[in-house]
Amino acid sequence: MTQTTDVLQEIACDFASVIPAVDKEATHERWDPGIGPFEEERQLEMVLDALASKGEVPANIEREVRYPESGRRCDLVIRDRTLEIPIEAKLLRFRLDNGNIDPNMYKSVFSPFPERSSSSLLTDAQKLAESDFGLPCGLLGLYYEKENEEYQQLRADRIAEKFEIDVEYWYDLEIETVAVEPFERLRHPHHQKGAVISWVVR
Repeated sequence: MTQTTDVLQEIACDFASVIPAVDKEATHERWDPGIGPFEEERQLEMVLDALASKGEVPANIEREVRYPESGRRCDLVIRDRTLEIPIEAKLLRFRLDNGNIDPNMYKSVFSPFPERSSSSLLTDAQKLAESDFGLPCGLLGLYYEKENEEYQQLRADRIAEKFEIDVEYWYDLEIETVAVEPFERLRHPHHQKGAVISWVVR
């Protein structure tokens, strides 16, 4: 275990601990109630606000931090005197509000091909590894599924494992899943439970 691994485990645990409470208050103007339908940036904001209200957000977490070598922004950076961990986060939400499979989500997670307007969690791993932040770095997935999901491959632990394999295959990076922290009893009919997954890239 390393200090970076410990921090990434703690972040996943902290996020998962407040998601059910956030879910009880989260109401979207367009979609069914619950945190699941919200956009990635808003979910991060709501979770961090909930942790702050409990006094549990480390003061050294910064959001939307500029990459040292470019104008791009990193979702989260944790800093203290001896440690800097840049973290990119993504929603892992394979079903739409109506329960249908989201045709765009798979590439949002697993596509190895960078695009001008967007990046996948996979290309985020490469982006972080090649950045002037340096290694190690972290990745965070906010994963949602419905009860009795018929696709066995859509399980948090399976997604975490596949992601490791793909990062190693495409980029020859050392990556490890450090946490799969479950949560459940959410209000949305198709985003009913899930997990916060964190990985460390070395």
